[in-house]
Amino acid sequence: MDDGALVPLLAPMLAWALIPCRSWQPRSTSWLIAAISVLLALASTVTLAVTAVSCLLSGSVALGAVLAVAFCAAVTAVGAAAWHRRQAWRIPVDGLALLPDDEPVAYALPGGVVVSRGMVRALCADQRRALLAHERAHVSLHHHRFVLLVDLASAAAPLLWPLRDTVRYTVERWADEVAATATGDRVLTARAVATAALAARHARLSVATLGISAGPVPQRVAALLTPARPRYRYLALLTVALVAYVFSEATEAVLDMWQLF
Repeated sequence: MDDGALVPLLAPMLAWALIPCRSWQPRSTSWLIAAISVLLALASTVTLAVTAVSCLLSGSVALGAVLAVAFCAAVTAVGAAAWHRRQAWRIPVDGLALLPDDEPVAYALPGGVVVSRGMVRALCADQRRALLAHERAHVSLHHHRFVLLVDLASAAAPLLWPLRDTVRYTVERWADEVAATATGDRVLTARAVATAALAARHARLSVATLGISAGPVPQRVAALLTPARPRYRYLALLTVALVAYVFSEATEAVLDMWQLF
């Protein structure tokens, strides 16, 4: 195997270096993570296929067969992840749906927002306004697509798996900022996040209110109560430059295979 082919195959390990970027500005960070995940997954998967074909053509049948199986496994994993996500999104919701359930839950689907009667009772009127602004931001800004892209990318390249939790956190922070702007009160939004988390902590349903899991809640509340952090443009540009280098190596691998024909 050409040593240059190892660069795109191992490049998804860059995902581990991107985990700290969860503290950056959430909108641009969500775009950055989704784009880099897709690019690295494509480069890795294409290089895997190209290297497999090159090995088979050059006589390295055993190695080529192993790489071909790995490529097929990656494609199958992406298909399975897409199918499971499609099944989860088949619940018909248009606008706002109120569940007659005392369990305090609220969540966004591609078609709208679902809120339970228990969550409505758990929050005061202003907090409910913040909650709805948050969930509607998920719908209007299509945050589910960012999560889907990273999930599919990590299915193709398992080394990208750490970015799954990172992008979920950044889209939640993004929706928090939209809610804070809509309500005009960052403290109110922070209280809504904390109150909803406490209310949903003992809920039987496995739906995270406001997209909350136990870990990110303190960080989200703290981010709402502190000034916005800089965008770290230089670090983002460095990351993009590294991805460009990975793609150049993947292109070189394709050209090398082309010369074998």
